[in-house]
Amino acid sequence: MSDTLNAGMREFWNGEGGHRWVRFQHQLDQSLVGFGQAAMEAATFSTGEQVMDIGCGCGDTSFEIARQVGPNGHVKAVDISEPILAQAITRVGAEEVQNVSFEHGDAQTHRFEATAFDAVFSRFGIMFFDDPVAAFSNMRKALKHDGRMAFICWQPVKANTWVSLPLTVVGNHLPLPLPPGPEEPGPFSFGDADKLERVLVEAGFSDVLIKSCDTPFTVGADDNEAAAFLMQMGPANGAISEADADETTKSLISAELREALMPYRTEQGIVLDAATWVVTAYNR
Repeated sequence: MSDTLNAGMREFWNGEGGHRWVRFQHQLDQSLVGFGQAAMEAATFSTGEQVMDIGCGCGDTSFEIARQVGPNGHVKAVDISEPILAQAITRVGAEEVQNVSFEHGDAQTHRFEATAFDAVFSRFGIMFFDDPVAAFSNMRKALKHDGRMAFICWQPVKANTWVSLPLTVVGNHLPLPLPPGPEEPGPFSFGDADKLERVLVEAGFSDVLIKSCDTPFTVGADDNEAAAFLMQMGPANGAISEADADETTKSLISAELREALMPYRTEQGIVLDAATWVVTAYNR
């Protein structure tokens, strides 16, 4: 692996970003279930299939896909983050599935077995490549002829209240960093559907289908839990960290954010709007 390709993302996900994800694993898995289900419905897995799960996180989607493809199928789960993968591996026994294996790798450069998979899947794991065309081309080569890719990714920040609301609150107390450029990697790098389609076509995929999917995002059981989550995960955390905010400022942000979240209380907890793309494409 080159020392420069995706170096920033490797450092982040193998450092504090990965450890933070592990700390919030249970809450994240609960909150992201609906997103994973939407992508799995688009993927339409069948028993006996060989599937690759890119950016598998702590294994929640990997275990579910393994159940869907059955004991004659197999899931190869790949992630760039060693701490996240370590957490996934600890769950294998409790999940009681044997047809899943976890592998450390960067999907842009990893040497996957050629034409070995019926499907490549990802839940929010494909937005972080320095060269997305090269990354998707590398993943496509791992697919059998007529194999498919199915994934879910975020629409722009302005369409996602779970991002825009906490950023607005943080901006009342701290200078906000400039957002990534349109060609830079990051969680919202495929917010533009035209760009997303262009990348997939240039990578050699065909029959690209991009569907808008609005899925409620439960960010906490109450305003305290939700505020803590939003301040430690996602762009709001990045703004707070980059400004090196002191504890007094963090307390002020937390108080204002809890107030701003009150209109979003439901019986299920604090639920914010989230907008995604569900994408399918084929290797033909």
